[in-house]
Amino acid sequence: MVSNLGLKKQNMNGIWFFGLAGSGKTLASNFCAKFVDNAFIIDGDEVRKFISFDLGYSLTDRHIQISRMHGLAQIAKINCQFPIVSTVLMTDEIFQKCVHGGIEVVQIERPMDQLRGVRKIYDTDPNVVGQSIQQIKLNTAKIFNNGDNKFEKELEEFVK
Repeated sequence: MVSNLGLKKQNMNGIWFFGLAGSGKTLASNFCAKFVDNAFIIDGDEVRKFISFDLGYSLTDRHIQISRMHGLAQIAKINCQFPIVSTVLMTDEIFQKCVHGGIEVVQIERPMDQLRGVRKIYDTDPNVVGQSIQQIKLNTAKIFNNGDNKFEKELEEFVK
């Protein structure tokens, strides 16, 4: 199910996908970028590799990470780019900043048994969102990924 949104929604200045590791955020970002002029993808894994390499995976470090990502989204907007952000975690503070800044926040959900099949971190790593770090409940749009072609159809509905 996709909320009745769309990339053509007035005042939308970006998209922020969040969801557990393996939920399909990168796929969603790349898919949506095809439909947006001046799309600028800000992927959490890439930001961690090139900018936030000084951070670990504690809850405190994850909060610093998404704050940096929000800053990058703001820089993209200043430069007439349309930020498409993807992270595993979302906080109420960043969510509120996105809402006030016209960035649509969308949660991507996928069944845990499928997530365990695509990402081994759920069985081996500490400080994993969805395991030892719980995601807060936010009133956002949700897109469900059941690991089949319905996910792309859900994304298509979102971009219309």
